[in-house]
Amino acid sequence: MNKIRYAERNSLCDYDLSLEFFNELGININDISPVRNVFMIYTDDGNKILKKVDCDEKKLKLIDESLNYIKDKYNNVISYTKFNNNSIYKKWKGKTYVVMDLLDGREACFTNPLEIKLCAKNIALMHKASKGIREELIKKLNKDFLDESLDKKFKKAYDQLAFLKDLVNEYKYKNEFDDLFISNVNKYLQDITKVQDLLSKSKYLDLRKDRETICLCHNDLAYHNFLIKKENVSIIDFDFLTIDLRIIDIANFILKAIKNSAFDIDKMLMALNSYEKVLPLMKEEKELLYILLYFPRDFYSISRDYYYKRKKWDYNVYLNRFKSKLNNEQFRRDFMQEYKNYILTEC
Repeated sequence: MNKIRYAERNSLCDYDLSLEFFNELGININDISPVRNVFMIYTDDGNKILKKVDCDEKKLKLIDESLNYIKDKYNNVISYTKFNNNSIYKKWKGKTYVVMDLLDGREACFTNPLEIKLCAKNIALMHKASKGIREELIKKLNKDFLDESLDKKFKKAYDQLAFLKDLVNEYKYKNEFDDLFISNVNKYLQDITKVQDLLSKSKYLDLRKDRETICLCHNDLAYHNFLIKKENVSIIDFDFLTIDLRIIDIANFILKAIKNSAFDIDKMLMALNSYEKVLPLMKEEKELLYILLYFPRDFYSISRDYYYKRKKWDYNVYLNRFKSKLNNEQFRRDFMQEYKNYILTEC
């Protein structure tokens, strides 16, 4: 957990750890140590996490209000320190920082089926606690925060990949990443066309109108955002929070839980079963899940990140991750066929 990777070291270098800054925060520091892309700070008031965030003030307000809403029924989430102006963030030299209470526990292990079940159960509990959040936020912040629709997201993804295809084809000199991208991009453009067609025939729009299916979505349900202590699970890092269909969050979790285990269908169904013991899903949601899982998220995201320089990774890091995702492709396609058969027989 304490191993600091290259990209995280770059991020940590952007922090201001001066005494002047901590005085501004109003925190008496006894010690400090890096963990991933944040710092653990040991203070007179207990151990906390210092994090530099890219969110603007409106997004931080949304996160704070959303977490406060669900804490009445589900308290296993992060809590922000409030500063003198009652704000959860502090601006300092052009950067934005938050301070959070340190939650006890170790990172989840997605190779352990029992921990996948525990995490799935807690996602359901979090979703259940957020029922009615859309209406509450409209009333409190005078804005509807329902996220951008999938049809717009899929179109944007298609247009970006098509643009990158034309761009890279014009390169006089191509590296290995470029060659791999060009040799595979048409296949994934076809996949996006297919999910657009499936979405248009689905009950997606009806689900977006159903109050029961809208909730707080975390959107980054990776193993390191679950902290486990015995049977207790806490969920952290809500920077990508949205208000959307719960099945979008479930798809995010399932992909992160199974893509490194050859897209194991049994592991996925186990996670769904654990979730449904708290919150049963409708047939239409499971059909939409098929569409979400069919979307070539891995290929799209790493291509976008590489060509738009969204992450400070070395070229070899990008290349190795790209190869790994491409090597997983046959497992993904076999998995999609298995899940399609499951929908036809079980749902």
